[in-house]
Amino acid sequence: MAQKETNDPSSSILLANTADILENYTSEELEAAILTLRKAKVRAQQREKEERRRQEEKARRQEQDAHIQKVTCMDLPLDWRNAFDSDLRTQGVHTDNISDALILCLNALGRVDIEYIASVTGADYKTVISSLKGTIYQNPETWNECFYQGWETAEEYLSGNLVRKWKTAQNANAQYDGYFAENVAAIEKVLPPAIAAEDIYITLGSPWVPTDVIDDFIRDILGRPSGIQPEPTLHDEWTGTWEIPNKSRYHHSISVRETYGTSRMEALYILERTLNMKTVAVADEIDCPTSSSGKKRVINEAETAAVLEKQQRLIQEFQKWVWTDADRRKRLEEIFENKYGRVRRRVFDGSFLTFPGLSPAISLYPYQKDAVARILFTPNTLLAHDVGSGKTYIMIAAGQELRRMGLSQKNLYVVPNHIIGQWKSIFLRMYPTASLLCVDPKSFVPSKREQVLRQIRDNNYDGIIMAYSCFAQIPLSRDYYAAELKEKKEAVSALVCQKSKATTKLKKKQRELDQKLSEMLVALEETYDTIYFDELGITRLFVDEAHHFKNVPLETNINSVLGINPRGSQKCQDMLDKVRSVQKKNSGKGVVMATGTPITNSITDVYILQQYLQSGELALLDLQSFDSWIGMFAEKTTAFEIDVDTSTYRLATRFSRFHNLPELTALLASIADFHQIEPGTGIPRFDGYQDAVIAKTPALIAYLQEISSRADDARRGRVHRREDNMLKITTDGRKAALDIRLVNPASSFSYQSKVARCTENVTDIYFRTMPQKSTQIIFCDISTPKAGFNLYSELKDRLIRQGIPAVEIAFIHDAKNETQRSRLFARVRCGEIRVLIGSTFKLGLGVNIQDRLIALHHLDVPWRPADMTQREGRILRQGNTNPQVYIFRYITEGSFDAYSWQLLETKQRFISDLLAGSLSERSASDIEDTVLTYAEVKALAIGNPLIKQRVEAANELSRLLTLQRKRNESRMRLEQELLALPQRITHQRLLIRHFNEDLAYCQSWVAPKEDPQQRRELRQRLSSALHDHVLEPKERDLMPYRGFRIVLPANMTLQKPYIWLVRQGKYYVELGDTEIGNLIRIDHFLDHFHELRETYRQTLVTLQEREAAIRNELSTPECYQESIEYYQHTLETLDQKLGVNSK
Repeated sequence: MAQKETNDPSSSILLANTADILENYTSEELEAAILTLRKAKVRAQQREKEERRRQEEKARRQEQDAHIQKVTCMDLPLDWRNAFDSDLRTQGVHTDNISDALILCLNALGRVDIEYIASVTGADYKTVISSLKGTIYQNPETWNECFYQGWETAEEYLSGNLVRKWKTAQNANAQYDGYFAENVAAIEKVLPPAIAAEDIYITLGSPWVPTDVIDDFIRDILGRPSGIQPEPTLHDEWTGTWEIPNKSRYHHSISVRETYGTSRMEALYILERTLNMKTVAVADEIDCPTSSSGKKRVINEAETAAVLEKQQRLIQEFQKWVWTDADRRKRLEEIFENKYGRVRRRVFDGSFLTFPGLSPAISLYPYQKDAVARILFTPNTLLAHDVGSGKTYIMIAAGQELRRMGLSQKNLYVVPNHIIGQWKSIFLRMYPTASLLCVDPKSFVPSKREQVLRQIRDNNYDGIIMAYSCFAQIPLSRDYYAAELKEKKEAVSALVCQKSKATTKLKKKQRELDQKLSEMLVALEETYDTIYFDELGITRLFVDEAHHFKNVPLETNINSVLGINPRGSQKCQDMLDKVRSVQKKNSGKGVVMATGTPITNSITDVYILQQYLQSGELALLDLQSFDSWIGMFAEKTTAFEIDVDTSTYRLATRFSRFHNLPELTALLASIADFHQIEPGTGIPRFDGYQDAVIAKTPALIAYLQEISSRADDARRGRVHRREDNMLKITTDGRKAALDIRLVNPASSFSYQSKVARCTENVTDIYFRTMPQKSTQIIFCDISTPKAGFNLYSELKDRLIRQGIPAVEIAFIHDAKNETQRSRLFARVRCGEIRVLIGSTFKLGLGVNIQDRLIALHHLDVPWRPADMTQREGRILRQGNTNPQVYIFRYITEGSFDAYSWQLLETKQRFISDLLAGSLSERSASDIEDTVLTYAEVKALAIGNPLIKQRVEAANELSRLLTLQRKRNESRMRLEQELLALPQRITHQRLLIRHFNEDLAYCQSWVAPKEDPQQRRELRQRLSSALHDHVLEPKERDLMPYRGFRIVLPANMTLQKPYIWLVRQGKYYVELGDTEIGNLIRIDHFLDHFHELRETYRQTLVTLQEREAAIRNELSTPECYQESIEYYQHTLETLDQKLGVNSK
């Protein structure tokens, strides 16, 4: 028997022959050996597999490295042709300055294009990119792995949501081995600071809060329900709806019926309504003989007050609880920051635009050029320029530039009916050769309609100017509506499939869309032979006076909110549908809306404008529904109050405050181009208000004391709200300040009154401006013409007594229709009527009578900031021939006037900052509230002298904030320039090095003995080559001369011939039109080559000095902040003393 040499039988088995195995080893030993063999085989296979994986990974890395090297090396194939070398847009265009070429590119194409710049400079792509780095950046989202594509200006790339761009750049930089390192560094330099949790407004209903946070909150305050595992809360972004399943899960426990709810409405029902921004109210059913059912529901005040208190407790508990956990706090901060935070506003500079075709008699102001640049470079634009600042000129110029650059083929301008002629006149004055089609009601009657629509569809007009009423008569096709419904249905169905988003309302929406789509498909079978709006080929839609289209229907859960009309109007819905149709066919872009008063009633107007112009961006942020938008930015309060007619109670919900305003203004800044009227821009000089202060009369003093007593009674409940309330008190106070006879008819006329003072001022100006026939306008919204006493008739009678002819005084109310209005306005413009009296509603909108207007009189205080803007836009307007104008405010001492004006200015400043993108406050009150509080009425009624101090402090704060905004805009421009300067300096040093090498050669060059015959041949060869090379798409290396190469440039014209002299550097030499003279010019250039040294040196010095100057300017500390903080503190202190913040 063979001797076993080891303790492991399997080892020896592997070495034995078959006979020995069978004779000497047991079956157990054989099984162990087989197992060992199998394991060895598996290990071998694993080693082979790992080796294959390593080889494959190595090959993949090599392939990836080769691919990265290929797409980032900036090399082109030898046979590469620049598409722009044969493009008409570069023929005859040349500059040897690459920075200038960038401006030419933006002016020609409206974008950065490396090929275009290379074509007009003769530089290679790599040189162009190297020279412009810091001025331009390559966007990793649009570069398509092509080194010369996807480039954007620094202003464009380093703006918007920088967190999103930063993360994209970091990922791309890692993927492409540091290729995007400059992007990452540039973004980090300008990245705004992160937002701290304490600065974020969060509430129940904030759309960015995850549903599991709501579930955690429910569990933490109410505990775990016994016996069941509750389903998670649902939230869908489409409708903005929140849904809490199984709201009775706590079985009427104390916490849901007492602590956070009531027996009539338990906590989870209150919580769900709060999440959905719904008003919470408890109603009782009572008998009602006049109702068809014999019953009606009325609000139970006591129960509703209790529920409202529980709602406030839930909100306050949530706002305190949500930040207590460190992990939750960090998570929510990151969500908020990624979605909404760290957004940088883009500044537009239109100074590079040259406007080919624009009449030499027309010159646009810098702010107008900047606005045109915004329209060119952004998908959609809100042109929110002050009334009278020339928005028409901007839209016309932008439309022509869009067509010239190939960015739009067919522009439609939709304007109010009565200014069609005015638009046509301005268009032809700007572009005399423009081809226009004007569509007004007379040319769009049913018998001519199809013909006009065919003209629009088939012809190539520079502009189509269309009246509102005609625009409304062009339907969208049923095919368009069917496609829209199908798209919405697919989106909703995709959300319904996600369990966490499948709310009951979303499922209902899905069924509604199914039904509508079925009905639409049936309707499609009935076709009509007509031309629809979506078939006209409109690529850019301009809407003038766009505030007329803000009443868009809203899908919302929110109920009983004052000022919100969910039903909207069909006119506005039609506009929204047509806006969407234009955007759908133009990759989400193509609409410009212009208005001097974008925000009139409430900050919620912003949502409507965003629906028109940035609905896609809202959807990305989950703010596409009105309810989600409100949850993000608004805070509502609910209280009992009396209807205006003081007949019934109502439970009124208002948006009392708005929050997260820097995020809102940053979002709005991507579409809004805001401009306030400034002197020297075609606007007459205005040196500030002329305040005519009227002393208090004994009658007014007595009435203010009565007002004070009424406020006491209303506050303490001594009087029923049907009989008196703060709205009535405020209105009566305004009337008394205007004229005591409006509240006390028994009073007599007093020379110590607004009417008397206004009569004096109007009369004085009337006679002083007789030779010029200057005109005046008087605004008064209270006591308009009617039977009995009214201020219009009173004012006219007083003016007639002072010697102004009655035929030269008119009421706007006398013009009953559009024809009469036009005739009246023409008489004002020519000076036949020199005093026009009217209300904001009738005289403040769409009225152009500024030609001779010398003075405007505010007899009463406008209700809203938009009213003030529209009023003053009649006189502060381009086209006014007066060098200086005057605006009078009539203020009754110690009345509501001064404070009302101050409130108005504060609200207008807030609107301006919001639109300008410079709002720093995180929260503010809404602008629509015109009812004074008890504390405000008391302070005014007793004539508190602190009010004057508050007005002065508020005015100074307004001035400082404006200066700070201007400084911030200037700093942004300087920061952008500073980013580009290091690269420009490096490039200039390279040019100097090449020049010095070439200069050394020139200085060492010895002229050979001149051969006249050879020189003649050189001249002839150069002359012949120049003529043959006109408008050739590529450069041509012609011949050597004095150690340099003579290179003929691409796209050269015979009218301006030139050549390049190339050695280490490349030098531009302008030639003439004679054969002999051209060679002499080249010799002269080379003989005086050393003179270029100072030019190159000075350019470098200028760049370095500019960099140092900018750094010094940016290092200068903010000079206004300390004063702003002082006046903000002063206002807070005065408000506390006056009690005006005691809401």
